[in-house]
Amino acid sequence: MEIITSKFKKLADFCYELFGEAGLMLHNSKFSNKLYTQYQHLFLMVYKQFRKFTYKELLEDLSDNITLRAYLGLNKLPDYTTLIKFAKRLPTNIFDKLMAAFSKIIEQPEKVAIDGTGISLDNASPHYCKRIGKAYKKRPFLKLSVIVEIKHYLILQFKIRKKTRHDVIDAYPMVKKLAKNYEPEIFYGDRGYDAEKLFKIVFEELGAYPLILQKRLDVPKHRRKGRYRKETIEAFDYGEYLQRNKVETAFSILKRKFGFSIKSRDVKTQKVEAMSRIIAYNIDRMLEAGKQVILIFIRITRVSY
Repeated sequence: MEIITSKFKKLADFCYELFGEAGLMLHNSKFSNKLYTQYQHLFLMVYKQFRKFTYKELLEDLSDNITLRAYLGLNKLPDYTTLIKFAKRLPTNIFDKLMAAFSKIIEQPEKVAIDGTGISLDNASPHYCKRIGKAYKKRPFLKLSVIVEIKHYLILQFKIRKKTRHDVIDAYPMVKKLAKNYEPEIFYGDRGYDAEKLFKIVFEELGAYPLILQKRLDVPKHRRKGRYRKETIEAFDYGEYLQRNKVETAFSILKRKFGFSIKSRDVKTQKVEAMSRIIAYNIDRMLEAGKQVILIFIRITRVSY
């Protein structure tokens, strides 16, 4: 139990420093009742992902963990509905700030890969629902698109959608955001990202080489469309392109450690839970790496928020 407590103290230290690095305010509004800080609420959202709890289970766990409560300065635990309301009104741009804060504490990536996966919205699978005669939605999952640094499997950018969209539509804003903080050398992508506009953005704005697998490799260069697609087709290194598969490893780690499904019911809270999971995933990767940069990032003297 002492090992677990120590781990989550380190998690609390890292979270609070990350929130400060992102420039987040202690209270989101001057009209706040000041009972709890935004830092405390955000930490509980991340901690919830580590423990794979529902909101009720989270607070039941904290009620027994007096040491962690004291460390967080929680003299009184909030009701589980308070956390749900916090998730519903939380601006999603806060997670953009947190992802940007990661860029200040990790080394510049040389190679990044883009891909998408689905996160289930119900613990019961569609096959199980069909067998028992229970109705289920046509699209019972969130679509998560990410750009991953393939050396340490850190997620650098993400996009979450509930509705059906083509992969490349989400890729454009993700690459533009990535270009503000990172300068990778190679950008990997599968056939779903074969679009001249994306090639151009990767070349000109990101400054990376787009190692994106193009459709119809049997089509000769002179019959292909797009300046950048033509420039890269002859020099395409399929052996190097196979590094793209490492993004699947990141998805595997994310789902095995933090769960395959989202337990929230409301669309906004579903997305907030997925975003919190990504923040928790990145912190977990960095804490497990045990790099010197993390020791520098977490101050020797913990600041009281």
